[in-house]
Amino acid sequence: MLARFIIWEGEDVLQIPSSALFRTHDGWAVFVVEGGTARRRDVSIGQQAGLRTQILAGLEAGEHVIVHPANEIEDGVSVRAG
Repeated sequence: MLARFIIWEGEDVLQIPSSALFRTHDGWAVFVVEGGTARRRDVSIGQQAGLRTQILAGLEAGEHVIVHPANEIEDGVSVRAG
C-alpha cells in the first residue's frame, strides 16, 4: 500500500535547492553566478519542502545559484562550474 501526502502545492513556483541558501542578518541570501563572478543576492523565501525551497523574490527563473557555497565564496569572487 502506498500513501502520498501533499502538504502544499502551487503553480509556477520558483524553487532552488535549500542547500544554496544561507542566513544573513536580515533573512536569507544566495550566491548567483553572473559572468563567471559570484554575486550575493538577498531573497525572500516561501514554502520549504526538505531539499527544495520556494523563492518569492530576489531571483529570476534561469539564474544559476551556487549550491553548498564554501566559506571562500564572497560577493565578487571569480567562480567556474565544477
